[in-house]
Amino acid sequence: MNTRKRVLVTGARAPVALHLCRLMREAGFEVYATDCISYPLTKISNSIKKFILTPSPKKDTKNFIKSIINIIEQQKITLIIPTSEEIFYISRYRDKLTPFCNVFVDDFDKIKLLHNKYEFIQLVKDLGFEVPKTALLSNHVNLVQFEDESALLKKVYSRFSESIIFLQSVGQIPNHIKRDGSWLVQEKIKGKQYCSYTVAKDGKVLAHSTYKSEFTAGLGATLSFKHEYRPDIEQFSRDVVEKLNFSGQISFDFIIHENGVAFPIECNPRATSGLHLFDKELAYIFTAAKSILYPGEDRKEAIKLAVFLFGWKNVKSITQLRKWLEVFISYKDITLKRNDLGPYFYQIISLYKMWKESRRNQVSLMEQSTFDISWDGEKI
Repeated sequence: MNTRKRVLVTGARAPVALHLCRLMREAGFEVYATDCISYPLTKISNSIKKFILTPSPKKDTKNFIKSIINIIEQQKITLIIPTSEEIFYISRYRDKLTPFCNVFVDDFDKIKLLHNKYEFIQLVKDLGFEVPKTALLSNHVNLVQFEDESALLKKVYSRFSESIIFLQSVGQIPNHIKRDGSWLVQEKIKGKQYCSYTVAKDGKVLAHSTYKSEFTAGLGATLSFKHEYRPDIEQFSRDVVEKLNFSGQISFDFIIHENGVAFPIECNPRATSGLHLFDKELAYIFTAAKSILYPGEDRKEAIKLAVFLFGWKNVKSITQLRKWLEVFISYKDITLKRNDLGPYFYQIISLYKMWKESRRNQVSLMEQSTFDISWDGEKI
């Protein structure tokens, strides 16, 4: 009789989902994966017992939740770990899932607060942290505070920095941008971008990683990762987690100003690439954590196909070119694993199919990656 704990990892398209499934398998769990596309990266990984296709959480939420419940019952799932933006739908209907198994996600009101880029800034400002000047864009807002500042526009609900518009002055706001509170104006902080990834339970940090964002797809999706010790960023994560009594995966983006201050920019209340920096010990964190876990100091990971396709656009100097080459030579490819080669080769097929979908839907490849799972504040 199989007595292994059975884990369901949702959002199988994401590289972090593949990595998490592998860690869970190595730690002795029986792993299942779901997604609403038929070509996710994790689909052919031997780390999973089975891949199961679901309806789109964004387009068919009711049947998505029904499908998850059916999977829980049929496969005797004991734990669900969302990895991508399907987390908003799972969180919203968590009360329908928790009678059947543990769901590693917090209340929807907390997730919504953190996903809202304006409300997040107000939260951390109230906690006493320095934040960039930020205001909701409406017909009534006074933008005089930005007149002497470089500023940017971005949607209150967005991801991967996909909506950012840089302004030389607030007088340059394009006419097509709605002044209905769905966009915000923010002071542009000059400096280096850092990201953090944290796993928390009942307001306590269980695992934490911090990494510099050097090579990205577009403005926001980091492609190479190396843990750096930043006690200020870790303390920030601890304070937010404690304030909200947060349970789940939570990630933050920062700009490190030239004066050394880490300005929080936004929050992703889900898994992000900092997960790649952990080994199988992270799997136990989700079930029975004993002490805080950090990545190894020498851990260097990259999504090398994406670095090749997109990262070269970040190369603006000889120094950056050397760093780009270093990533290819010395960083480990997160998709390449000797005893699980399928995803390494399948990633090209998966990316091609996603590209075809993006052409059909007339959106960018980055937008297509969350096209059917994203949540932008609408009622669900």
